[in-house]
Amino acid sequence: MTSDQALSISLGLQGPCVIARLTGDFDFGSAAEVRDRVTKALDLTQPPMLIIDMQAVSVCDSSGLSVLVYLHKAVTASGGRLMLSGLNGRCKHLFAITALDKFFEIRPTAELAIAELSEEGNSPPFTG
Repeated sequence: MTSDQALSISLGLQGPCVIARLTGDFDFGSAAEVRDRVTKALDLTQPPMLIIDMQAVSVCDSSGLSVLVYLHKAVTASGGRLMLSGLNGRCKHLFAITALDKFFEIRPTAELAIAELSEEGNSPPFTG
């Protein structure tokens, strides 16, 4: 079941962090646009510190998950960090059943993620 709510992407910079706020359906129809727009925004900070706020995402399918994994690899390959924030019930469940909740750093809110990444500044990512 889908909600057919077009995805909107809001990109911004706060401190050392690029913040991508997604609203709507993060699915096959929107995945390529998210990948392209967020990848271009990664050049705004070095190393890239990216927060993807999914609080207003109503649907996330395998295409959306694939883009998130792609972005994670791009960010970490550049020595940066990616955090997800605001996973709601459906998305949180999807991340749990795919074990991606163990792969990604997930925070309850974008503000907590911003505070953590801002505090650490340019510290290397945890690789343990």
